[in-house]
Parts: sequence; structure tokens; C-alpha cells
Amino acid sequence: MANELADLKPVYLIHGSEDLLLEQAVTRLKKRLAAVADLDFNLDTFDGETAAADDIVAAANTLPFMSERRLVIVNRADKLSTDHLGTLADYAADPNPETTLVLVAAKMAKNLRVYKAIDKLGGIAEYKAPGKHEYPKTVVGMFAERGRRIGLDAAEVLVRAVGHDLRRIAIEIDKIIAFSGSEETLSREEVEQVVSATAPTSIFAFLDALGSRDARAALRLLAALLADGESIHGIHAMSVRHVRTLLSLTAVQERPGAGSLTAVAREVGILEWQARNLVRQAGRFTAEELVDALRAAAEVEAHMKTSRDARLVFERWVVEVCRAA
Repeated sequence: MANELADLKPVYLIHGSEDLLLEQAVTRLKKRLAAVADLDFNLDTFDGETAAADDIVAAANTLPFMSERRLVIVNRADKLSTDHLGTLADYAADPNPETTLVLVAAKMAKNLRVYKAIDKLGGIAEYKAPGKHEYPKTVVGMFAERGRRIGLDAAEVLVRAVGHDLRRIAIEIDKIIAFSGSEETLSREEVEQVVSATAPTSIFAFLDALGSRDARAALRLLAALLADGESIHGIHAMSVRHVRTLLSLTAVQERPGAGSLTAVAREVGILEWQARNLVRQAGRFTAEELVDALRAAAEVEAHMKTSRDARLVFERWVVEVCRAA
């Protein structure tokens, strides 16, 4: 039991923008405390939106019942007023050693007294969302935590379909595992089967239609994206990025001794399986057409900001890009 308590801090601030990571951190802490405390009788939970600091401090100062430690959790601690946070800072300066107080927040200013007091105890734990390029590797790790193996290409399929919301990704992972049964190693095809059946219209499906110069499919997918609440300006930005990638692929491939597809993909900064699809799309355009599409996109962006119908302006650009020479 002593080992379980050896480096446990009396007060923690667990913060970050990704609520799933915060939830997982609290769950790990609960499991650790459960080894030395009966949490049925020694757990109090507060909501920073409605809680009073005096009540939180009173709970933290209560002696544990037939256990070695109590646990007090304050969710949305960043919703507490400055005065209430000041009260918790005073508590953190002289905390009850038989209680672990956990403040959970999306963000907390480092210049606040409560932040400094908890930092002095060594109890600050920040959980940042992965960088966008790190999501496939993160997905591989999430599958591994569930006892399954998956390749980076399959993980990228999931990220492309679902986006960069870890909670949604976790839900889809559970669906994929349920679909695959007892299989330990999951293929890209299995992932595609599940996400294509359950995920909403993907921006990448629209981009693939645009790159394939399929105006009818592109306009249909655009309408679905907008109906799902996507921003027309965000779609425009992604479209510009897609056309730039196609142009980069074209430029690299046209160089003497461009090398293998793997080398081309590495230089452009994409995965090999992505390059395989994008090379086919790039082959439908000349370099001049892609340059013209980018120039037109800049004009479209300006017109979208002043037009009463930004969607119509963008749709005309889509049709023009898809029109074969």
C-alpha cells in the first residue's frame, strides 16, 4: 500500500483541450487510489460551474472513512471564479495529506495563484491533443491499448474519415473491433468497410471527386458537407491544399530521376498509399491547369468574402476545375 502512495501528490491540476485525454487521466488516478481507498465512501465530485470553494475544501479536509486516502475531483475547475480559485490556492499551500484533490480544466492560466501553488507541489499535468501528423500513430496506439494491431495506412483511413476528435475516433475504434471479432491484426479494408458505413460525408471524399474531375460527385458531396454543418470557407481551404499537393506531385515526378513512388511521397510529405491515389488524380491535369486552378482559387476566396452567396462562387470554381480541357 505504501508504494501506491509514495509519489502521489495531495493536489493535481489536470488540464488540456482534449477532454478524452483528461477523462483517461482521471480514470488512471481513480484506479490508483482504489488500491488504497474504498471510493464508494471516499470520493466526492464537484462541478466548477456550480460548486463553492468552501464546500470543496471541506470535502478535502474530511478524514477518510476506513481507508488511507480520500479523492476529491472538481470537473470544469476553470469555471470557478477567481475568488474561489484563490481559496483553493490557499488550500494547496497547506493541503490535507490524507486527501488527493484533483482539479480538471480545459485551460488554466499559469499566472494564477492556484496554478503556482499546485505547480510547487509537482501536481501539474497537461494533456495536449496530438499534432495533426501524429494522429495516425496515436490511432495505432489506441488499437494497441485494446490488444489489436493496425498499420499506419489503415489508421490514416480512420483519421481521414472521422477527423481529429479523439473521442469520435475512440468510438469508431470500438465499432471496428466489434466488427472484426477476434482478429488481432486489422486490415485497411476492414477499417474502410466500417467507416464508410458509419462515418458522415468526409471532406476527403469531396477532394477525391474534385481531383478526379467528377463535377457531379463533387457538387453532391459538397452539398452533403454543408448540410452536415461544414464551413464553405474551410472546404475552400482544404481544396486549395489538395490542388497544391497535386501540383507538388506533378513537379516532383517531372524531375529527371524522380525516384520511386516511396521517394516521391516522402518528398511531398504524404504516405505512399496516399501518393498512389493522388498520382492518379494528378495525371488527370496538366501542370498549367493546376496552376490556373490555384490562381482562380485566390480570386474565389476574395469573392466569397464579399458575395451574398459564397457557396455559388465556390461551386463555379469546382465546376471549372473539373471541366476537362
